[in-house]
Amino acid sequence: MPGNNRNSDADVKVEMRRLTGRDDPNMEAIRALANAEPGRGLVYGGGCCTSCYGTFIAMFLWFFSILVSLIPITWIFQSKTLRNYERAVVFRFGKFLCVKEEGLGYIWPFIDEWQVVDLRIQTMNLQRQEMLTKESVTVYVNAVVLYHINMAKANVLTINGARAATSQLASTAIRAVIGCSELDDLLSKRDTLNGKLQRILDAETDSWGLKVTRVEIKDVQLPQSMQRSMGAQAESERDRRAKVIAAEGEVQAAPLLLKAAQTLSQNVASLQLRFLDTLREISAEKNSTVIFPLPLEFLKAFQSCGSAESKERMLLLERKKD
Repeated sequence: MPGNNRNSDADVKVEMRRLTGRDDPNMEAIRALANAEPGRGLVYGGGCCTSCYGTFIAMFLWFFSILVSLIPITWIFQSKTLRNYERAVVFRFGKFLCVKEEGLGYIWPFIDEWQVVDLRIQTMNLQRQEMLTKESVTVYVNAVVLYHINMAKANVLTINGARAATSQLASTAIRAVIGCSELDDLLSKRDTLNGKLQRILDAETDSWGLKVTRVEIKDVQLPQSMQRSMGAQAESERDRRAKVIAAEGEVQAAPLLLKAAQTLSQNVASLQLRFLDTLREISAEKNSTVIFPLPLEFLKAFQSCGSAESKERMLLLERKKD
């Protein structure tokens, strides 16, 4: 009996091991994972492995996921399509790098930046200013300036606010040029002054990367008193020219009139025909008063008759005395 009881107890223990899975390697691994401690690692089969590799891999995956999530957003803001009239000045860490031409442009995020400039012609309107000419005549002048950027690098690196600087320089140049010019030149030789202004501004703004293509003085306004004086002067000048032209016409017509008079004097009837033609021209204008000039032949006839009678009287008086 005692021997049978021992065999039965051994069988029960073997059966309990099989049911609890102590002899199964997989179950041993599950128990090791369940008994793992954060600071010491996994206890399995009596060995210990550190968690450094797992922590490193986790941090790397976390950083890589953030970087991958940010890169598409930065790509959107760091790429740009440049048109045919645009140039981009690129800086890397604040230092000039290059000038990008037209087309698709891209810069590196966080380290590069760029500034886009427009190469098209710009229009600048200068407001009306009060100025003095060389003879101290007050005038009000406004003008327009046409310019464009021809060197993007020089324009970005050398000056801040090129439009405002060009406007101030143009105002100063116009004052200087008009102050050295007379009023007649300002009114009649405006193209010459425009060319002089263009050359001055172009020379001054060349180092800024600008090209001044044209300067035009739009309007010159004079005071009312000066306008009246110039109007009277112009009217007197027109009267003088009219008289000179009339006198020159009479000088040119005098030889022809002399020739016509000599031709008409050859025949008495021609003068009478001319007289009748003059009457026809007067009657065509429908005038109420018609003047008939007395022909000189009638006066000559009376003069001849009078001279004959006077001669006869003189002869009679002489005979009576005798």
